[in-house]
Amino acid sequence: MLKKLKAILTILIVIVIAITIYFKFIKKTSIEIPKITLNGKNIISLYQGQTYKEPGYKATDSKDGNITDKVKINGEVLTNEIGTYELIYTVTNSKNETAKAHRFIKVKKNETPTYKDEYDNIDNQTRGWWSNNKLDGKRPSGGADINELKKYNAYFMGPDEKILYLTFDEGGLETYVKEIVDVLNQNNVKATFFLCRKFIEENKDLIKKMAETGHTVANHTSHHLNMPSLATKENFDKYLKEITEVEQTYYEITGQNMEKIYRDPRGEWSYRDLQIMKDLGYKSYFYSADYLDYKENVTKEKALNELTKRVHNGAIYLIHPKNKGNYQALDTFIKNMKKQGYTFDLVKNIE
Repeated sequence: MLKKLKAILTILIVIVIAITIYFKFIKKTSIEIPKITLNGKNIISLYQGQTYKEPGYKATDSKDGNITDKVKINGEVLTNEIGTYELIYTVTNSKNETAKAHRFIKVKKNETPTYKDEYDNIDNQTRGWWSNNKLDGKRPSGGADINELKKYNAYFMGPDEKILYLTFDEGGLETYVKEIVDVLNQNNVKATFFLCRKFIEENKDLIKKMAETGHTVANHTSHHLNMPSLATKENFDKYLKEITEVEQTYYEITGQNMEKIYRDPRGEWSYRDLQIMKDLGYKSYFYSADYLDYKENVTKEKALNELTKRVHNGAIYLIHPKNKGNYQALDTFIKNMKKQGYTFDLVKNIE
């Protein structure tokens, strides 16, 4: 009997010790008070010589509230020297409890692309993109063979599944992009926006919001020029500048590298142009569903009708956000397509 009592007592002591350890150490750690949340990615890649822009952070505490102003950052990023750098974010609350977060910056060698002699052997004839969407629900053909385009990491349509891809080409500074983003977010739909440098530069808060809510901000060149005309040895520096200026502007605003998603301005393209973009790490995207929506007086009813009758499996829609009718029709169009069993995705997920 005495042995049993001793055994029970020993078990109780162990339990008490375990509970004490849990509440004193483990539970306290799991609650993570205070807490630091880093904006952007925990691992950021930069090219040598590229300026590092801090994406930001937020520190909170259950009792002290917002203590972001108490965060201290230790570490240094030498962007002119190749290597991996660690930044340590530390914050301490009024109870002298401390939290830390870590971000790593990888500085890579900056290899400036050069014009390759083999480009001279690739067709550089400027072509205009088109799609013979016959409004019959069937998958259309386009300005080039779908399989041939894949060799250049280029696409104009997704897989033969009930998936739709909404893409928007800026078309100027006066647009309904902000309103369209709100509609998309309300419907939990992500879209791809092909934007030029000026629009990105003058809409910083909107660009940050788009990035934070999962939309793709894609490269549509800096000045909306005919890119095949620049895809020559003599003009190659201008060609690169059209691409890199957009990348740099996006990075300066968001602190993130731009995704390598591209569309030629005005649908003017060449096979050489596509190859160069592929060599720059980009995927190019045309479209399989569009209509003449350039006129600003297109009504909501007409826009909804035009968008609806062009639907087909894997459709990549080209929509111009300058048109108020497109914006007004978008919510109804998305809801109607979902009722028909369609889902929406980003073009970057097409393979």
